[in-house]
Amino acid sequence: MTQVKPIIVVIPGAFHRPSHYADVIQPLQSLGYTVLSVPLVAAGDTDVSPSATPADDAKAIHAQLLPLLDAGNEAVIFAHSYGSMVATVCIQGQTKAERSARNLAGGVVGAIWAAAFAFPVRGRNVQGGEGEMPLREHRILKDGLISLTEGAKPQFYNDLPAETADVAFASLCKFQSKKSMNTFPQFLESEITVPKLYLLCERDQTMPPAFQESMVKVGKFDKVVRLESGHSPFLSIPGEVVEAIATFCGEVAGI
Repeated sequence: MTQVKPIIVVIPGAFHRPSHYADVIQPLQSLGYTVLSVPLVAAGDTDVSPSATPADDAKAIHAQLLPLLDAGNEAVIFAHSYGSMVATVCIQGQTKAERSARNLAGGVVGAIWAAAFAFPVRGRNVQGGEGEMPLREHRILKDGLISLTEGAKPQFYNDLPAETADVAFASLCKFQSKKSMNTFPQFLESEITVPKLYLLCERDQTMPPAFQESMVKVGKFDKVVRLESGHSPFLSIPGEVVEAIATFCGEVAGI
């Protein structure tokens, strides 16, 4: 009997929407994968709560994912940038082994981080400190919400044609809660027990390659695939991202 392909859960990066990942999602669907991607709760255009955290984003994903796991499905989590802060919450206690120990079916069988974070200490920032991370350049803070200026565009899309970058940037959410970026995890990447792949973007201007290298070590990732791309390979080289995801899914699910 042919092994059923795992569900792929795509978790967007900060300010991004599921639609930004369409060039990866649609080919994966064509390959026979079910792809689940839920809009961030902590980001949007209106009615974004300043109190929203990665746990709120994870709750929205769990509302759709857990019934699929309960039905016996396996899942691979793909998290881009900020999405990794959501992914750790989603994965904790939901691996196939952990669920089996509770007499539950299905579960997470793999995790893919793309230009994403790995935290060294529970409850502390990505540098291991206790304080909030400083507001990055081209970010504006007002009433607990962060918005982006035009100067943030090349940080996300430095390797895209100008017209494509313009469209992608214009499609971003207008706001994201500051708290979502400064609520630090109580469960770490290094504690995730399923196979973990890191997609390291070597032309990234948001998270420099050297920083990503440190994330690989901190998170104890099993495998690294290096991509000649900026921070958004799902837009600049989606075919390579699809290949990396499909290959990894084949390895962890035995298909």
